[in-house]
Amino acid sequence: MAEDKIVGQILAKLDTKKPQIKQNAKVVEDVIKALNRQFEESNVLTKAHFMHGGSAFESLSINDDTDFDIIMVLPIPYVAEKFDAVPDANNFFSLKWKIAEKMPRDSQGYLDAATLQKQIFQELKTCMSKVRVDGVKRIDYKPQLAAFTLTITTTTGSTISVDLVPQIAVKSWGPYLVPLHQLPRQLQDYVTTLESNGTPIYFFSPAAPGNFENKHRLCNIAFSMLEKDFLKKNIDIRDMVRLVKLVGVVLEWPQKYGLKAFHIKRLALKFSDQLKQKSKWDGYRFLLERLRSELQQNKVLYGFFIRNQVIYNKKPDIVEKFCKDISEVYFWTPSVVKDKVQQYIGC
Repeated sequence: MAEDKIVGQILAKLDTKKPQIKQNAKVVEDVIKALNRQFEESNVLTKAHFMHGGSAFESLSINDDTDFDIIMVLPIPYVAEKFDAVPDANNFFSLKWKIAEKMPRDSQGYLDAATLQKQIFQELKTCMSKVRVDGVKRIDYKPQLAAFTLTITTTTGSTISVDLVPQIAVKSWGPYLVPLHQLPRQLQDYVTTLESNGTPIYFFSPAAPGNFENKHRLCNIAFSMLEKDFLKKNIDIRDMVRLVKLVGVVLEWPQKYGLKAFHIKRLALKFSDQLKQKSKWDGYRFLLERLRSELQQNKVLYGFFIRNQVIYNKKPDIVEKFCKDISEVYFWTPSVVKDKVQQYIGC
């Protein structure tokens, strides 16, 4: 299709950003390898390992200065098989120990996620103080709500931001999720393959979000690796997501309306069976239309994997303005999109 030829040209211009991103990714990889070597002497983090997530590792990055998200998979006994996961009304989870070993736990036998996170961050500080990498001038680090953030300054003066997120891997589809048979067919097949291979499907993050009751034991649930790997295996759908994200960045939708990449990715997975049958251009327009229609119908976006989990919730006037913007963009021709991207990228 002629439209897809122009889509290819648009994405090729976006790919001009890749060399710098790849260069930064190499620095991040070297730092992570050096950090991993320090884990051999750690009490808590021995045998922890890393998985790469986020836009920088999905070919979804728009700008050179993209942040890097790294999942730090916790070792035994911090694995899903050692817990019963109990959801609450806010879609946070408490993990109840199945074992009696002396590990961070509260008086009711649940994992004390806040204490575990504190221990992990302290170990990371100790390990990071010993990390030395060629080409890196300094590494600053700071604990955040759910992540341990690194700011890497290279010898050339550039800075790279990395979020290390400690997480507990889950290798089977949980009963607290939407039933597997209700997922799109190709996503069902992919999850089933992950289960049979013993590969992590999703994760619990031992964070302490907000001022909720029993917040010391609350964990977030994350599907970022499932999204990343699924899109990596479905290149055309990934490119549809890239184009929606690119247009959103050009029009400042993240700043104006709070749209994030994971909102688009989650929508793409939800409608992956339909997208699989479409050209890249038609799939891009389909995603825009679904984004608009779901916001108009529900006034929010739902998270898809957990029933009634709200992942996007803004004031009605903001949602209304967002829907109007989406409707306008929906009718842009490929040439108009290309011109807007050229103006933004500057080439």
